[in-house]
Amino acid sequence: MITIPSLPDVITSCVYARDKGANGIQVCQRPMFGTGNKMLIIKVLAAGINPVDYKLPSIIPFMQSKGVGIDVCGEVAYAPAGCPFQAGQTVFGYSASGGLSEYCECEPGKVALKPESLSAVQCAMMPVAGITSLQALRDKGKVQPGDSVLVIGASGGCGVMGVSIAKALGATVTGVCSGKNREFVQSLGADTVHCYDGEDGKLPLSTQFDCIFDTVTSSDDFNYEPLGRPLLKSAVSGSKRSSMYVAINGGVGDWIRLLLGQALYLGDALQRRGYKLLVTNQNSADLAALGDICTKHSLPFHLDEFSANERPLLTSQLNVDAAFTRLKSRRTKGKIILTASEDVWAQHFRTCGN
Repeated sequence: MITIPSLPDVITSCVYARDKGANGIQVCQRPMFGTGNKMLIIKVLAAGINPVDYKLPSIIPFMQSKGVGIDVCGEVAYAPAGCPFQAGQTVFGYSASGGLSEYCECEPGKVALKPESLSAVQCAMMPVAGITSLQALRDKGKVQPGDSVLVIGASGGCGVMGVSIAKALGATVTGVCSGKNREFVQSLGADTVHCYDGEDGKLPLSTQFDCIFDTVTSSDDFNYEPLGRPLLKSAVSGSKRSSMYVAINGGVGDWIRLLLGQALYLGDALQRRGYKLLVTNQNSADLAALGDICTKHSLPFHLDEFSANERPLLTSQLNVDAAFTRLKSRRTKGKIILTASEDVWAQHFRTCGN
């Protein structure tokens, strides 16, 4: 067991609190975590937010008073015996107790060392969106060099990572976004940009793809699958190689097939042909692989303009309220990040410029 001395007794954290704050999320004081278990305790430097963070209370019962936020980057303050990490190392990954906090708990198997060339802010952008995109394209879509990939929702958190990772895997990428975000998606490296609000309709119907990565379809948004599935190459030409439509959300039937397959240790065997609904596998190896891809291929990182301009702090109720209001608008361009201090923001902009 290795620990940094003088951990505080009380910390400031964001928790789910019905009817508190602008979005049912409250900044409050809570006791420090105990050190008698197998969890790392991380002193948070930066944390990212995702739509799942505000949707969780409506999906999972008993979330009230639980910590908020998954994406996190911070310094190890306590490492249990036998852990591969040491106090003082900076790691990024998934928070088990809520990343919007001065300190949080993380499972050792769900974090990785921060690449030296990346800032804490950049690393806090990666876990949910980056691992989702990596596993969707590499594992579910089986994307290979030379493949054609369509990314639906290319200007959002998963879409930005999806475009960048697909390019790193050697694919030719078409990004779907609104007309106002065309130049932004082009700047990510997309070979072609299709504007869903343009004259040519929601999707590029005259083009075929080896993989379609749908980051948009949900009960709150347009269902792209009926338009997208016929654009898969195997659907058009009868190609021996199975093209794949990969989604991060789906209908009740697809969730039942996915979860039943997992419960019966059948993997994706029960999912529909040519379609895979993704639940990410949170693990250190893929986080490390993602860090390597980002540094080796110099993948672009994009802060949403709210974070870039406001430099929000995770201990400020005003900043937290504004961040989730922005996220709920579904008009983000890049990732929303909050940090533990103004110094973290200053270090990020000194080293990264944007």
